[in-house]
Amino acid sequence: MQEKECTDIWRKYQAGKDHHNKANMYTLTEKCHRFYEGDQWHGLQSGDEELPVLNFIKPICRYKIAMVAMNDTAIIFSPMDDDPQKAEICDALTEFAAAQWEKGKLDSKKWAVVKNACITGDHYLYCFDDRKPSNSVVTDMTPRLKMRLIDKTSLYLANEQEPNLEEQEWIIIAERVPVDSVRKQAKENGINEADIRMIVSDEADETQLGVTSADEVQTDNGKCTSLLFMRKTTDGMEFCRSTETVIYRPMEKINGLDVYPVCGMRWEEKMGSARGVGVVETLIPNQIEVNRTLARRAICVKRYSFPTVVYDQDKLLQPESLGTVGASIGVKNLNANPVGSFVQYLNPAPISGDAANLQAELVGTSRELEGASESATGQVDPTKTSGEAIKAARDQSAMNLNEQSAAYKQFVEDLAMIWYKLWVAYSVQGLKLDNGVLISNADLQNLDIDIKIDISPIDPYSVLSRELSLENALAQQHITFEEYVEALDDNSGVPKDKFQAILDRRAQAQQEASQAMLAMGVPNGMPGTGMGAQGVATASPVMTAGEGMMQNAMPIV
Repeated sequence: MQEKECTDIWRKYQAGKDHHNKANMYTLTEKCHRFYEGDQWHGLQSGDEELPVLNFIKPICRYKIAMVAMNDTAIIFSPMDDDPQKAEICDALTEFAAAQWEKGKLDSKKWAVVKNACITGDHYLYCFDDRKPSNSVVTDMTPRLKMRLIDKTSLYLANEQEPNLEEQEWIIIAERVPVDSVRKQAKENGINEADIRMIVSDEADETQLGVTSADEVQTDNGKCTSLLFMRKTTDGMEFCRSTETVIYRPMEKINGLDVYPVCGMRWEEKMGSARGVGVVETLIPNQIEVNRTLARRAICVKRYSFPTVVYDQDKLLQPESLGTVGASIGVKNLNANPVGSFVQYLNPAPISGDAANLQAELVGTSRELEGASESATGQVDPTKTSGEAIKAARDQSAMNLNEQSAAYKQFVEDLAMIWYKLWVAYSVQGLKLDNGVLISNADLQNLDIDIKIDISPIDPYSVLSRELSLENALAQQHITFEEYVEALDDNSGVPKDKFQAILDRRAQAQQEASQAMLAMGVPNGMPGTGMGAQGVATASPVMTAGEGMMQNAMPIV
């Protein structure tokens, strides 16, 4: 039975590989990475000649990646109704999600997702709870969420024409794992020794981008391809792990988990495909032509842009010394003839500027069509332009990336929903938050939540704009200094922590002074009649028309 199941899973994997090969996915994905990294003459035999590269793809991609990913991201859970108890639980989950974001290093992983989606078209994140099912049910009620980046060529779908992952019949994630590690897991899962011995190393094939068997660390038993297979059922999600011949982790069901723990970002939709289209793929032809033009210009300059020496070989004794600086050259029968009659130089022929113009036009037009021209990428002098003007120009150019910003936001929303579903499925005895609060599983299941993603720009000009707005509000006395400090961003250039420390010291000093006055018998911490012995007089209570009797204890020294 195990062999049949394993064969079925491996056959599904092989069918996915065949589809990827027909679509040229492996070759194209590797090519996109090479062109982004600058390896744009890959495979060309040029001898000792190093051919020039003018990589305009990378700055375009880096600009677009930064415009999408350079934002503070916050996950906010809120109930669909006005139930105060549900609202309190959602607030606790929001704080817990922020802590999980930090623990999972999502600020770093989001850049990797956006970057790879921009380069190759799509990228994925696999989420799982590291607790064993027995622990999650009995003892350990604190989630241990883990996130792992998955390249597009390592993800295999049942339907490559369906972009919605939740509509897939099954999903397979392929990875290269040391054989010793797989055998250890198989033994822990109760697999018999005969099957464990069938787990052997295999060769890294075209599915491993930029990696061959020679590139892998050579251990005693090597590595093998491991498949994580998952599929939906009516009441949960089934998982198993398999090699080519052995299922070393039998099928296991997680009840209550009704979403695939995989979320992805597609840079740009591709009609009739579950995959996306990146920036690099469409720029490769222009990049190749720019490099070829640059190489031709360089060769032409080397050959024809420098003077060529012409000499009378019968008159010169050491003609090979003509190229040596400061060399002495002997001449036969100079007599009254000038040296110029023996040695002359041919002036270089002028080179047409058409090649340089074509190269500049290709680069400039490519950047403009991608919305990443010099003006759009912010290559301006900030000392000569106001921050608001730069921010306005940047926001205007970012309109071309609205689709990608929406795709990133949807990616985070999907991630938040996966977290919530994992909490519900694994926290059978309740969810224990970092602050010790325990949320029952029933309360988690009864939540009808709405997930909102708050994205705030953190680029220098946006931060500067917010600082100026706060300073203007403070200068016009619309807010107090305490409110100003509280409203400052944590990454602000204004020393918020130092200002807050000053305010805290002031508040503490004022509290100590009030306590000292109360200890001396002064009511409400203000000098009164009890201070008469120290030579302090007080104004008499006064009446105001609208307020009645009010004590204005103004000290008069």
